[in-house]
Amino acid sequence: MHSVAWSGTSSRNFLNLPYRTNFDMGLFKHFKITESKSIEFRWETFNTFNHPQFSGVDTSFGSSTFLTATTVHDPRIMQFGLKILF
Repeated sequence: MHSVAWSGTSSRNFLNLPYRTNFDMGLFKHFKITESKSIEFRWETFNTFNHPQFSGVDTSFGSSTFLTATTVHDPRIMQFGLKILF
């Protein structure tokens, strides 16, 4: 029986993804109804500039997508809210 030892020059975890740059924003406005009651309107965005943020690289050798990004994080998300304060 013949055994072959494979060795390479690359270090462990050498396939790093690009840094994750994420901008979240929120705007809100208070509207007074009476002295003790008010309404707050909120608008919030996550990943505001909608940058693609890759989260996975195919590392299976021989695959047609070898060393390409295969998944991404969530795209831009917006949400609106209305809060009654009393």
